[in-house]
Amino acid sequence: MKTTNTINHAQLFFIIFQTQVGVGVLSLPSSLYADAGTDGWITLLITGGAIQLIIFILYFLSERFPNLSLFEYVPKIIGKFAGGVVSALYIAFAIATAVIVLELFETTIKTWILFRTPMLVILLLLTVSGTYLAIGKIKVMGRFYQFVSILIIPLVVMSAYTLKDADLRYILPIGQNGIGTIFKATQKGIVSMLGFEIVLFVYPYVQKKGKTALKSLTIANIAVTGLYTFLTFTTFVFFSPAQLEMIPEPLVYMLKGVSFIIVDRVDLIFLSIWIISVMTSYVSYLYIAGRGIQCLTKRKKTTVPILIASLTALLLSTLSHDRYTVEMISGYHAKASYFFAFGIPFVLLIISLVFKKKENIQ
Repeated sequence: MKTTNTINHAQLFFIIFQTQVGVGVLSLPSSLYADAGTDGWITLLITGGAIQLIIFILYFLSERFPNLSLFEYVPKIIGKFAGGVVSALYIAFAIATAVIVLELFETTIKTWILFRTPMLVILLLLTVSGTYLAIGKIKVMGRFYQFVSILIIPLVVMSAYTLKDADLRYILPIGQNGIGTIFKATQKGIVSMLGFEIVLFVYPYVQKKGKTALKSLTIANIAVTGLYTFLTFTTFVFFSPAQLEMIPEPLVYMLKGVSFIIVDRVDLIFLSIWIISVMTSYVSYLYIAGRGIQCLTKRKKTTVPILIASLTALLLSTLSHDRYTVEMISGYHAKASYFFAFGIPFVLLIISLVFKKKENIQ
């Protein structure tokens, strides 16, 4: 494979990291509080461990076909017809994820920043820029993700600044909701931290595979778990339990009350950084859908397939935009995500082991 279309272990780390950090970060604290109370930050630590187990499964499956993406090796495992069905389902899942990202992006931007801007204009802002990046080579995506990841630092600093007004009594006693409730809420954490499954589609482009790649995947998971846990913990010690029950996006509300001498609306800076994370997640799923369409249609380039996926996602995202409908669609998507991030890869791994199917590397 040409080195111009490969990524190193650092770029693999940032692709996984940026794909996982997406729209869910704003509403995650409130959704975790609804299920696990102020012990929700503990839930995220457990979620990180569960995701690491899934990463091992995805890694071992990818290692059996190191130079092929899932779209290319699934027919070798379960047959051409069944493989085509699975590929089509992954394409549909990727486009559905892009639609949800677009819808949540539009509703958030319209609520907090561009109140009177038409819906289509806001959607086009993300669609045009995201499509342009997705059409580029995987190496370009990796470099861009690596470059913009530095913006996570001011995001953490801004959140850490609010700790001066924190009250640890809000989360005491720790474990008050019971271990069963804490574990049950992990499903919310896993859905919000989705994105690690992109390894199934970018692994063939990694220069150094094996333990080096697994190390990058593990560190990315640790970084995302740490970031989400910190942001959730910060909101739990900043707002009282009564306030958390009423606030849908506590991170933005928390930063709205912060101001400096030359910066009055810190929440707008936070949302500006959040937009970059949303775009990287959108681009990743657009890339997955485009690669899938390319494999099914046997095209040489991904440009047209990505444009098809982009326009499809844009069209579907304009159909309904009230918060209730978006939440309902997100709920169905969350249930389906378990099959695509864990269920199907696990079954494929078992079948490949039982029938000794693996790539013939000469």
